[in-house]
Amino acid sequence: MNERRAGATAVAYDPDGHGITVADDAGDVLAGTVRATATDRNDAGVRIAEVSLSTEGGGVTVTPTVENAGDEPVRAGDVTLAFETAFGADARIYRHGYQSWSSTGTLPVGERFPAEDPDNAPMMNDLAASTDDRVSSYLTGLVEGDRSLTVGFLEHDRYCTRFEVDDDADGVAALRAVCPLEGARLTPGERLELPALWVDADRDLRAGVAALADRVGERMDARVPETAPTGWCSWYHYFTDVTEADVRENLAELREWEIPVDVVQIDDGYMEAFGDWRSIADGFEDMSAVADDIATAGYRPGLWLAPFYVESGADLYADHPEWFVTEPTDAGDDGPGTADDDGPGTPVDGGFRAGSALYGLDTTHPAVLEWLRETVSTVVDEWGFTYLKLDFLFAAALPGERYDPEATRIEAYRRGVEAIAEAAGDDTFLLGCGAPMAPSVGLFDAMRVGPDTDPTWETPGESGSQPGLKNAVRNTLARNVLHRRWWLNDPDCQLVRDTSDLTAAEREAFAALVAATGGVNVFSDRLAEIGPAGRRLLERSIPPATDGEVAGLDGERFPSRVVCDRPGDGAATVALFNWADEPSTVRFDAREYGREDGSEADRVVWDGLAGEVVEGPVVERELPPHGAAVFAVVAAETGDLLGDAATLTGGSDRTAEATVRDGTLAATVDGEDVTFALDSQ
Repeated sequence: MNERRAGATAVAYDPDGHGITVADDAGDVLAGTVRATATDRNDAGVRIAEVSLSTEGGGVTVTPTVENAGDEPVRAGDVTLAFETAFGADARIYRHGYQSWSSTGTLPVGERFPAEDPDNAPMMNDLAASTDDRVSSYLTGLVEGDRSLTVGFLEHDRYCTRFEVDDDADGVAALRAVCPLEGARLTPGERLELPALWVDADRDLRAGVAALADRVGERMDARVPETAPTGWCSWYHYFTDVTEADVRENLAELREWEIPVDVVQIDDGYMEAFGDWRSIADGFEDMSAVADDIATAGYRPGLWLAPFYVESGADLYADHPEWFVTEPTDAGDDGPGTADDDGPGTPVDGGFRAGSALYGLDTTHPAVLEWLRETVSTVVDEWGFTYLKLDFLFAAALPGERYDPEATRIEAYRRGVEAIAEAAGDDTFLLGCGAPMAPSVGLFDAMRVGPDTDPTWETPGESGSQPGLKNAVRNTLARNVLHRRWWLNDPDCQLVRDTSDLTAAEREAFAALVAATGGVNVFSDRLAEIGPAGRRLLERSIPPATDGEVAGLDGERFPSRVVCDRPGDGAATVALFNWADEPSTVRFDAREYGREDGSEADRVVWDGLAGEVVEGPVVERELPPHGAAVFAVVAAETGDLLGDAATLTGGSDRTAEATVRDGTLAATVDGEDVTFALDSQ
């Protein structure tokens, strides 16, 4: 019997029956076995050779090794750690989605996110997994009362790992950790070590997922820039109808407004078709001239493209039908099949967009990799765009046949992104979107973590992956723990114009969420349509906090509290939300966020949205549906309390140290000494 313990987490492995148990101080949490399969009739040849246990990051790692014990070559299938669990009817499950837009959150046992429309399933789901909505990709967590469990794989550069959770209203009957080997060829006697499975039964859910994310980030060399970009994007006002004139109009408005943002990004609409990225659409004449104007105005030129996704009407599809991931052919005994000698196979269905069928490029094909390098070199070196938003990236990871039959879908995906990064150079900022999540660690500076925001709260009847602010909010909260561990999180764009279907409360709540969680902060309205209130809201959401901690991940599908240290003086700031469809009262007690030294020095409560001091220490506030309140606990002698000069979370690079004495606030703003009388302290 092999055993390892880390804190309250104890894991034991019995090599005779390949039995494995996970326990905490209260007893068994999981009990089960490890097994391996093959993709062909040589199934008996694949076996578990050994399972090693070790400790890492306060948890226990379980690392299986498989072996071909037969006399013939064999193609390995799935390696599964199958457990019965001790989690019952009151348990909740953290379900992590496959890619950027896929639904993520903590649900009661027996509940599922709404099923995907079949047309969208190739985009949103891991097509190699089951389709019963019980899958959690890469990691999962279980919690019930004081007992919790976090499990996840630590490396994601080869295999698209998943967890299959068999649960109903009575609890979690089984949990299966699956590492698909996708027909990896093993010669007789050959062994293959799998990615380690990390197990923690000691921490609460958020702390466990955070510790797991730290381990993954370290192993996969996560890219985490020091500061999160801010900027403007064309998409949510112009969509595909954007023109060069529209970009120049908003660029001029930005310069006049002088809001301190970094990037001006042109989105979909500048090219003629998905795949024909260098074929410029009507409305644009010279991409390099537009980029040069953006740079001359003091902003970083940004461009959107979906490098692995090609529509059926594109010239690229007609010219190179052999460049695509294709449907599997009969593999026989030797493994994955290849395209017929008479021509390319049938492309794998990659979903539909605006009525067009789309397909994924085979990024193991040398000619495809060279085309990617040439395309990105044109965009970066010739046109001058050094901020790239790369979208619909799942297309390179679609299951199917490829030029290199030995490459897994994740290896193929990473080859494609690595080719892009090589051509883009170290000075280009890469933002991923629509991407397989864990397999993207180490490849991107920032990553979209939820669906498109859209200028509406929700569309009834649609799945949780579809555009809508509600869906973007849920994933931003549920994946906040990945921020600054895997990359910078991108919650998607703020929309503050009052001509959309979003209420003023919804616009304020998303601004507060973006500012408090600290990710990429981009807005996407036509500037001429943003009124004074919208401009003030944007100004005060920039810069965002460095990071924020979402409280309640283990108990709420939509956690309602985010705590961060505000820029400027580091004072504790709390954003409170009402995600319900009816008004609700929230309560804030400043005494829970006092000074670290425990002193009773004078403090005031700062209302970040109103931009004023409010009477404390306890504040109760009725919030409208989908509304927010932001409060900071500020020591009076050092507080930065200037309304329009302060951000939503409290700090400001315009304000020097401020002091409060005898009801008067004194500070320096833009080099000038100013004083304010305060009504309440």
